[in-house]
Amino acid sequence: MSKHQVDPMGRVVFRVRLPLVRSACTSLSVLYGDTKRRNASLKCVCEGLENSVTMLGSAAFHRVSPVITKLQPQVSLANDIACKSLDWLEETFPVLHTPADQVTT
Repeated sequence: MSKHQVDPMGRVVFRVRLPLVRSACTSLSVLYGDTKRRNASLKCVCEGLENSVTMLGSAAFHRVSPVITKLQPQVSLANDIACKSLDWLEETFPVLHTPADQVTT
């Protein structure tokens, strides 16, 4: 499977490089950055939320890690199914290989 890579710990790492996904994320990132630059109050709120989400994500990761380790066979099976499903989506919907700006025009 060319889209999957196994890391040293044996987990499958997905590298989504679909033009549609990449261009949509880039557009949203630019819009978000521009919005923060234009409005100082909104920038302050967004940065506060970003910090909160980062802290919550870190705390959740540390609490869930032991459970994930115990459920590794089930997680691996779910990951394999997700990988196959994403492969099917890419083959079935070739529009995923088209940048977002070309899809909307």
